[in-house]
Amino acid sequence: MHISDGILTLEVTIVSTIVAFGFLFYSFKNLSNDKIALASAFSALFFVASFIHIPFGPTQIHLMLLGFIGIFLGSISIFSISLALILQALLLGFGGVSSIGANILIMGVSSYLVFLLFNLRILQKLNEKIKFFLVGFSGILISSIILFFLLIFSKNEYENVAYSIFVINIPTMILEGLVTLFLFLYIKKAMPNLLKELNI
Repeated sequence: MHISDGILTLEVTIVSTIVAFGFLFYSFKNLSNDKIALASAFSALFFVASFIHIPFGPTQIHLMLLGFIGIFLGSISIFSISLALILQALLLGFGGVSSIGANILIMGVSSYLVFLLFNLRILQKLNEKIKFFLVGFSGILISSIILFFLLIFSKNEYENVAYSIFVINIPTMILEGLVTLFLFLYIKKAMPNLLKELNI
């Protein structure tokens, strides 16, 4: 899901960076002192989870837990995931430095959009297990859509690649949905009051 340097055109890189850092500023503005430890913990969770790769045909799929993090952190999820993305790019070369803005849009903003989506009253009426699954599924779905459009707007020859990447990410959506489902079921059993606080 990470975009490396040199993939996107200069125009798309600049626009995505400006938009991403606008979201990042909004997220940082909402970061209160009592949320710093939680944001750091989820940043570490994303950092570690994204390194768990599972072979799938010619490629690999990996967890990101975007929806799970988004539900817990809301707008702060953008800051939390951005921190992990910047560290991955600078320390490990995972993704790119010039494409950090695009990667923040793909993963950080997607996480926040899941939070907004599941605060809609119509989705809160869903069956609990279906809702838990969809939190994880929709995180990867939204990030795949954003990645798709970034590639399409960059170069016409990326069109086939964009469609292929979207299709390849479908197993990741399902895997992420199942993992998120079991995580929420565990939290419901071990810490039931926490789910009530999350309003999910």
